Amino acid sequence: MSITIWEKIQAIDITVTGSWFLTIDASDLQAGAGSDLNPTYLSATDQIGIDIENTSTSWVVSVRGAVTKWPPGVTFYIRRTTDGTGSGSISGGTSWQQVAGANQQFFTGSLTRINVGVQCGLTGVSIQITPDTYSGTVIYTVTET
Repeated sequence: MSITIWEKIQAIDITVTGSWFLTIDASDLQAGAGSDLNPTYLSATDQIGIDIENTSTSWVVSVRGAVTKWPPGVTFYIRRTTDGTGSGSISGGTSWQQVAGANQQFFTGSLTRINVGVQCGLTGVSIQITPDTYSGTVIYTVTET
């Protein structure tokens, strides 16, 4: 006699769409030539969209930053601005949160959530920063709980 047991393994899906490219130039000077740059910049409130699918349980979304080249004194923040839509629930993440190098909880939820809006922010910008191209990546991870 032979018995075969098949186990179905299902992995939760996270899809992140959108990016934020910011060009800071002379038009960002606070009071024209000789003044400092605006210190803070905000993206559109729904700059990034996050979909959580393929799950029938609760989950947590964590974030961390991976910097390619970043100016000293400049800080990158994110916050959740919409609940998205879907059969599940969502909570947390609506206050500004600094994106650092280690994973940290961003928001929690359950079941499917589609098009959860995220806004980006930048602080600490100054004329003292060497003009260059700076970049970093935000890594979003979803874990079932």
